[in-house]
Amino acid sequence: MTGRVACGPVRTLVGLTLALIAPLALAACDGNGASEQGQSCAEAIRTAALEIEVDRQLRGLDAALPRCSTYADYLAGLRANPGVVGYSPETYIELRCGNVTEPRLRFSPTCRSAVPPTTPPESAAPLVYSAATLDGRVIELAPSPEVPFAGEVPVVIQETVDIATVQGCRGVLAQRDEYLAQAADDDFASVYAQHAINVAVWIGCDGAQPGATDATTAPTTAG
Repeated sequence: MTGRVACGPVRTLVGLTLALIAPLALAACDGNGASEQGQSCAEAIRTAALEIEVDRQLRGLDAALPRCSTYADYLAGLRANPGVVGYSPETYIELRCGNVTEPRLRFSPTCRSAVPPTTPPESAAPLVYSAATLDGRVIELAPSPEVPFAGEVPVVIQETVDIATVQGCRGVLAQRDEYLAQAADDDFASVYAQHAINVAVWIGCDGAQPGATDATTAPTTAG
């Protein structure tokens, strides 16, 4: 089976993956911001960019939101540290602000500009999820019996994130291998396998790329 080829950039999958993982990573953390009292907007983002641990980096970026007096200031801070999110700063801001629920973050100047209150349109556009296959094509997945959705994403995409939270690398790599075995003749399986690889890389799994072997993927002996 095949999906429709999309013309847009290959950023939707990575952006949405981060937006899904970020709330899970932050849920285990306390409420203290990563940046110190008195830091400016730019300094707070720079502090976050220098963090090594993903959860502390995300906490730092969140802590910078209320420190930035405008959307432009926060955007400039991300652009000054291009490695901090790894893709479009505008996309990161839109996705992050669309997922935060804490009032001081959701109603910060940056988030109010990025995700302003809107009135739902009378006829919404069809729900489509754009994602990359293993060979680099971008296809569109729409809700169907073959591709059930959970909210705005395919069920399997959300499932991979849930597996990462509960089972860690071993579970994500097992799911990756399951869909790799089907990917040659199935574009949807190719998308799911590539997404699992992206999640494995994001949470720091050894052997995230197909073909790699290490202690993380080695079988265990019961008892």
